[in-house]
Amino acid sequence: MRSDQIKRLEELAERLADVFLVEADPDNWSGAGELPRDMDQQTRGDRHWDRKGAMGTGGVLRYAIDLAKSHQNPTGHPDQTEHDADLERKIRDAEKRAAAAVNRALDKAKKRTFDAKTHGR
Repeated sequence: MRSDQIKRLEELAERLADVFLVEADPDNWSGAGELPRDMDQQTRGDRHWDRKGAMGTGGVLRYAIDLAKSHQNPTGHPDQTEHDADLERKIRDAEKRAAAAVNRALDKAKKRTFDAKTHGR
C-alpha cells in the first residue's frame, strides 16, 4: 500500500471509531432503560438490530486498524523480540499438544496390556 492510502485508512478508522462509540452505547439503543419484558416485539427487534449494527461497525473498524498496522510494518511484528516470543509460544503449545497425544497413546497401550493379562489373552 502507498503511504497516502495508509493515511486515508487511518483517517477512516478514526471516523469509524467515532461511529462505533455512538452505536455501541446502550443508551442509544431502542428501548434504552426498559427491561426486555416491558418492551414490545418491535422494540426488542429494533434493539437486536442496534446491537448487530454496532458489532458490524466494530468489525469494520477492527479490520481497518489491522490493515493499516500490517502495512505500516509488513512483517506484522513491531520488532524481532515480539516475533520470537510469539514463535516460542507457538512451539510450547505444539509441544504440549504432542505430549498430550503421546500420553493418550501410552494410556491406551497400558489399558490394552492390562486387559489382556486380566482376561488371560
